[in-house]
Amino acid sequence: MRHYVTYTGSRTHDAAEPSDVFRIEPGKEPTRIDWRLDLINHSPNGLSWGYSGSAPAQCALAILADFLEDNDALAVRLHQDFKLRFVARFPAEWRLGGRTIRRWLTGGGADKEERLQPRVVLNVVEADGVYQATLDPCGHEVSFVTMPPKTAYCGECINELVESLRKDRPS
Repeated sequence: MRHYVTYTGSRTHDAAEPSDVFRIEPGKEPTRIDWRLDLINHSPNGLSWGYSGSAPAQCALAILADFLEDNDALAVRLHQDFKLRFVARFPAEWRLGGRTIRRWLTGGGADKEERLQPRVVLNVVEADGVYQATLDPCGHEVSFVTMPPKTAYCGECINELVESLRKDRPS
């Protein structure tokens, strides 16, 4: 992994037109990153961002492959999640630090982010002034002292996530 790196992109034209992404490392000139068409050819016309399409998928793959250096298989496996989490959300001009990528790789990804999303409140039953509800999609049961909202965060899912992050943290 590249430890002290920033990726940047800027475009002054339509999002559908290809752009380049540059790697910036301390004490070095900015370097245009390889599109990595050798791994997957989503977009032979170039890289783009700010929407969820083939050029942003190529951009996500290029960034991850560059960042991971010698782990192309992992870059291929994770690039679509990375696209949805970052690249599809980039504005016309953006910067993304290596620390953010590393944090996403070690503790993030779509699976863990999903645990932090609000759940749909289903099957509300009132008994003795307490409302019991089942949350969807996790299926955990939650108690409320007032009529629950339509969505709620699941404390059990969040606690599981925190515990898994603690276990994954180096000693």
